[in-house]
Amino acid sequence: MSLNVELVEQSFQRVKPHANEFVASFYENLLTAYPEVKPLFAKIDMATQRKKLLNALILVVENLRHPEVLGDVLNSLGVRHIGYGAIPEYYTAVGKALLVTFEQYLQTEWTPEVKQAWEDAFGAIATQMLQGARAIHTTVESEQSQLTPEPPMVKPSVTPNTSNIEDVSDVAASDLPVDLLEKSFAIIKPRAEEFVASFYENLFIAHPEVKPLFVKIDMVTQQKKLLNALVLIIENLRNSESLEQLLSALGARHVGYGAIAKYYPAVGEALLTTFEQYLQEDWTLEVKQAWTNAFGAIASGMLQGARVEPSIKTSDERVATSKQPIEFKTQLKDKFQIFQSQSFIQQWIATLKQIPEKIVHAFWTLPAWQVVIIALILLESIFVIVDDNSFFSEIVNSVDTVSVVIALVLFVKEAPDRRKQFHYQAWSTIDAAHDVRVSYARILALQDLNEDGVPLRGLDAPGTELINIHLPKADLSEANLNETDLSNANLNHANLNNAKLNSAKLSGANLSHTNLSFAQLSHVNLSSANLSHANLICADLSHANLSGVNLKHTSLSGAKLEGAYLTGANLKNAKVSVDELSGAFLEGAIMPDGSRYQSLKNSTETIGNVK
Repeated sequence: MSLNVELVEQSFQRVKPHANEFVASFYENLLTAYPEVKPLFAKIDMATQRKKLLNALILVVENLRHPEVLGDVLNSLGVRHIGYGAIPEYYTAVGKALLVTFEQYLQTEWTPEVKQAWEDAFGAIATQMLQGARAIHTTVESEQSQLTPEPPMVKPSVTPNTSNIEDVSDVAASDLPVDLLEKSFAIIKPRAEEFVASFYENLFIAHPEVKPLFVKIDMVTQQKKLLNALVLIIENLRNSESLEQLLSALGARHVGYGAIAKYYPAVGEALLTTFEQYLQEDWTLEVKQAWTNAFGAIASGMLQGARVEPSIKTSDERVATSKQPIEFKTQLKDKFQIFQSQSFIQQWIATLKQIPEKIVHAFWTLPAWQVVIIALILLESIFVIVDDNSFFSEIVNSVDTVSVVIALVLFVKEAPDRRKQFHYQAWSTIDAAHDVRVSYARILALQDLNEDGVPLRGLDAPGTELINIHLPKADLSEANLNETDLSNANLNHANLNNAKLNSAKLSGANLSHTNLSFAQLSHVNLSSANLSHANLICADLSHANLSGVNLKHTSLSGAKLEGAYLTGANLKNAKVSVDELSGAFLEGAIMPDGSRYQSLKNSTETIGNVK
């Protein structure tokens, strides 16, 4: 689908002079037509929210001709909106409210062509944001879990805090006090229907933001589903394998309902409150601890299921599967015809190409002892074939040959485990230095992990000294590096999306091609740093020191630059508007058009001298 960018830009320019009234009308239209989304804005300052929407609209429209930039922006927005509770069906409501508002403000200029242009534009925007939202549940988390063990600094505590349900427990189901759980659940079972009704009442009172998830749901049916799930879980507490499969399937299904990770603590709090109401004097400290641990294990199992594709087939998939025998003959016939059309040589070449892949796959999947036996058999076979007096025969016939083969196989097979153990040790070193400002061991550990391609996402190292650290292409997204000293650091092509770098020292740092979109960089010292081709979209650079910084070809659209010092900075070909630079100090800076900035005072003096 090709977008009519020119028509979108022209129509948006008509609205721009009334931008503040436009966004206010949009939210009025949205909340009037779709009251089910109101809880999402219950605890939000609407004035700030309107400014955010306006900045986002300007940012999107200005970058419609730069899809490489716009894609990253929309992916980030999609990820952030997961945390706000925005589920896919809300995108339709937002789109309809947006079109209605454009119609109100454009009036006679709201032609069928303009309407189609904005429908296409919003469709493309929503699609890209949803892709970013899905990626956070699949690609990022699955890659992290496959590449490296989870850093100990961010793993949930094994011992849950009974005073705070948000501390999700990592207790295995097999370690739970099953007798106590079964006994307490048996007490409320005669009043089970009342119990689940009270649960939802407690949930909605304490956390109104989850109400939109249940707007189009029959609550009587929903209560029965919850009751059945609770009964099923209790009945399978002694069968860990079945319970794991059950929780995984439940977690995968709840992704489609819009249930995100931050809603799990709310459910846990409401569940414990309801148990306390119904058990009364039987709600002892031991029972409370047991149910806190149980909910932690249940939530952990469901969240793991939410990160993978559901294994349960839908009814449509089952129908498609039932049709496979009918379609199989046709597929077989087609494959046979293709096979016949290939020459005999081509078939053998294709087969031979697969042999090395299969050998490598077998080497890594088979147990070490089987690989050793296969290697010795192959070695003996070669020995039988070659001449008895050959040099190779003498080597194979040596007593030490078997030992060498075994040692070599074990060394290679154990390489991934050694690497994994090294990663654990590196993270342990980083954790041990958490409260230490200066630690050379921590710097080496971070550099080694990055060289191995291990993501450093979510690194928590505020106030530390990481001078001259070498982390090119590092994944430091969402890292907490407030007040950290990164002077002269090499962070080129790194990902610092949504990172916290307030008051950090980055003077002389290499940040070329670095992704700093949505990063918090307030009061940061970036003097003499290299930020050429960097992505600083929507970054907070208020009161930052950017004196003498190389910002050539840098994306600064939507960045907050109030009070930023850009004296002597090179902004040539940077993507930033004059309005966005209006609050910054620009004395001696090279502007995006290549001209040297002159303050009003200097301009007046120059005119006076000419006279």
